[in-house]
Amino acid sequence: MYKLKSQLVVVSSLIFLFCQTCTAAASITINAPIRVQSNGPTNSIFREIGALSIEFCYILDYLGDLGSPNTFSRQLLQNIEDRLGAPPVIRIGGHTQDVARYCEHCTSTLAKVFVPGNAEAVNVTFSKGLFEVLNNNVPSKQQFIFGLNLGQDDVQFPLAEVVAAEKYLRPERLRSFELGNEPDFFNVQRPHGWNVQIYAQQVVDWHSQINHATKRTLSVQLGAFAQQPIYMRNFSLVELRQMGVAAKIGHVTSLSDHTYPFSICDSTRAALVSLPNLMNHINTIQYFSQWASEIAAAKSQSIPFVIGETGSVSCHGKEGVSNSLGAALWSLDYMLHGAVLGMQSVYFHAGTPFYYSMWQPVVYNNTPAVVWPTYYSLLFIADAIGDISNPRIEELSAFESKRLSLYALYSGNTVRKIIALNLEFFNATTARPVA
Repeated sequence: MYKLKSQLVVVSSLIFLFCQTCTAAASITINAPIRVQSNGPTNSIFREIGALSIEFCYILDYLGDLGSPNTFSRQLLQNIEDRLGAPPVIRIGGHTQDVARYCEHCTSTLAKVFVPGNAEAVNVTFSKGLFEVLNNNVPSKQQFIFGLNLGQDDVQFPLAEVVAAEKYLRPERLRSFELGNEPDFFNVQRPHGWNVQIYAQQVVDWHSQINHATKRTLSVQLGAFAQQPIYMRNFSLVELRQMGVAAKIGHVTSLSDHTYPFSICDSTRAALVSLPNLMNHINTIQYFSQWASEIAAAKSQSIPFVIGETGSVSCHGKEGVSNSLGAALWSLDYMLHGAVLGMQSVYFHAGTPFYYSMWQPVVYNNTPAVVWPTYYSLLFIADAIGDISNPRIEELSAFESKRLSLYALYSGNTVRKIIALNLEFFNATTARPVA
C-alpha cells in the first residue's frame, strides 16, 4: 500500500565533519508534506543494534588495568550512553578466547604471549583482576558478553572462567556467556574428527556441567559460526534448530553468526577490496540476503539473531579502506539494513592494531590513541534513535541504488526521521560528486 504522509520529519544528510574527538552530522528539520512509498515499518531497530566485539587479548588496552582505567575509551563509550541510555554491548572474544585460561592466584590482570607475524596472542592467562576491570573501568550501564574457552577441548577451562565470573563480576555487567569462537573452523583444534553433531553434543553437555557447578543459570549466546550461509553446509543455526540445541541448553539469549564481507586473507579475495565495492549499497543487500534462513531459524525459536563479530575486511582490515570515512558510511548502511532484516545487534570487531577497529585505544607503533571514522557511525545511530520511543525501521527501497540508501524511522506508525546515505565514492584527486 502507498501512503501519503504529511508530518514533521528530520532528514539527516550524512554530511560529516570529522576530527579525532568529535563529529557533526548536518540535520535539517523540514515541516512540509512528504510522500513516503510505504507499507509501514516491519521491524524494530533495537537500541543495541550497534555493538562492539573486542579481541580477548586486547581487552586491557581498551579498558585499562586495575586502578588505571583507559579514560579515552571510557569517554567514547560514555558518549553513546549519554545519547542512547546505555553504551554499546561489548563482546570479549575472538580467536584468543579459545586460548585463554583463568588463574585464581595470578598477580597479573592479564598476561599474553605472541609469536612473530601474528597479531593475535597464542596464549592468554587472566586473573580475577579482569573482572574488577569490567566492573569499574566502564560507564555505569555497560554490559558484556564474555567469551569462554571451547578450543582447548577441556570443560575445566570454561568452568573455571564461569565460576570466577560468578564470584567476581557484578551480575548486571553480564549479558551472556559465549562458549567458543567460530567452532565450524575447529578442524585444527579437533584433528580426530569434528562435525556439527559432535559440536552440538559437546556444548549441551558442557553447559549442563557448568550449570550444575554454579549457583545461577547461564545466559548463553550460541553459535558464533564463521562460514557464510552459502558455504555453511551443516554448521548453521538452521541445523542447530533442527537438532533442538537451544532448547536443550535453555536460557539462550541470542543466536550468532560471524561475517566479513571482504577479506585480505588471500590474494584472490584481496583483489576485490576497495572503498567503492565496500560502500556499494546493492552489494550490502545481496550479501546480507544469504542470512534469511539463519534469521528465520532464530525467529522461529523466539531468540534474537545477531551478527556476533564483523568488520569491513577480514584478517584485521585494510589501511585506507577499513579506517576511512567511506567505511563509516558502510557501517551505517550495514547496521540499518541489518535492522530491516531483523537483526538485533551487529558487533563490530576490534583489536589495538586492527585497521577495522573503531578506535585505537593506546599508543601503538609510535602512533597515539586515535578515533577512527567508523566510531562515528555508532554516534549517528545513537542520535538517530535515542529520542524515539520503541523505534521501528523501514527501508525506502523505491529510491535505493548502489550509491543511495534511504531509511525511515518510526515511532508507532508515525515517521519521525528519514536517513539518506550518499554512498558515492570520491577522493582528493577527483571532483566531489553532488548528491
